[in-house]
Amino acid sequence: MPVVIPALLAIFVLALLFRQAALTLFTVMLLISMGAARLWQRWSLRRVTYRRELSQTRAFPGDDVTLTITLTNRKLLPLAQIQIFDAIPSGVQVLDGPVMFSGSRQSNLLRRSTGLRWYERVIWRYRLRCERRGTFRFGPAQAQSGDPFGIYRSETTFAADATLLVYPRLRSLADLGLPARDPLGLVRASALLRDPLRVVGVREYAPSDPLKDIHWAATARTGTLQTRVYEPTTAHVVALVLDLDTFEFYFQGIDPDLVEHMIGVTATLAHSSITDGHAVGLYANGAPVEAEHLVRLPPGRSPNQLAQIMETLARLTAYSVVPGTRLLRLITPELHPGATIVLIGAVASDSIRAALLRLHELGFRVVWVFCGATAAPAVPGVNTYWVPMRQ
Repeated sequence: MPVVIPALLAIFVLALLFRQAALTLFTVMLLISMGAARLWQRWSLRRVTYRRELSQTRAFPGDDVTLTITLTNRKLLPLAQIQIFDAIPSGVQVLDGPVMFSGSRQSNLLRRSTGLRWYERVIWRYRLRCERRGTFRFGPAQAQSGDPFGIYRSETTFAADATLLVYPRLRSLADLGLPARDPLGLVRASALLRDPLRVVGVREYAPSDPLKDIHWAATARTGTLQTRVYEPTTAHVVALVLDLDTFEFYFQGIDPDLVEHMIGVTATLAHSSITDGHAVGLYANGAPVEAEHLVRLPPGRSPNQLAQIMETLARLTAYSVVPGTRLLRLITPELHPGATIVLIGAVASDSIRAALLRLHELGFRVVWVFCGATAAPAVPGVNTYWVPMRQ
């Protein structure tokens, strides 16, 4: 269009010189129309808002969620047409909307086109189906509009403003091949334990007491070593340790389906253990999305503990940061002897078996939930369950 206006100006000047009234009037009308179109295009997307709302921000695979999109023109100038291409993340299926391929595996495009009068609001609703675990951010959206003549076009971007968190799929213990009652054998292990989460007092230190039980504030106050006294309980402290490695060596890559299977097993065990009243913690050798630290949630039995574990597993990436053996060494100082450490993994290397044996010798109760293709070798003192991925 930059060539058209100079050409019209040249025609206007020639029409004046040769006293062509009709051509002069026609040229003036064209120039006025071009100027109006230019101003219309410049203001077309001003004060236009685009908002997304989800009927729920937490869901499980297979759940349906309603996405409500509100487009509002907050000015007197109407829009003859506006086209919007909204990025819908992969893993969420639009059941009743015009979706097109975006050129990327990360998202698809939801395409809509409409006109807007002055101060008009348009609302669209779409039904979405959650297909897999993860955190899904909707947007950004590209909007295109212009003048009514279609001469000029303008574009703008509406930022992402809605996030959907899809939890891991919970399965029944029977589907995993675990006993429906007391799947980890915790009740059979002991009838009465100390609850390290509940301190009921202090007493003088005895040589048999572990150093981690020393109450340093009471020691400073009395001048003699003091030890914490814990409330007796039949509930166990369970540390779920998720090893994301699917092969022994990193150069072998990862098996995404096996990772999802292990995350689902971990979520199922967390739900079952917290329901049974145990204090459950979560540790993993990976990091959640947009985080740089390993997953280390201390054991707890508060009402929010299960929600926090499920949210962490939903955001967890499929890549390990450190080997599983190093993760086991890192968490050992945080747990009291007598706690149950449950390793969920698919690698049965010599170093993993040696680490489990060492934990048993330190006084921990060790359970190995093995998700590999073949049964794991036996480790003395370690209860092993084989939970393979079924097709």
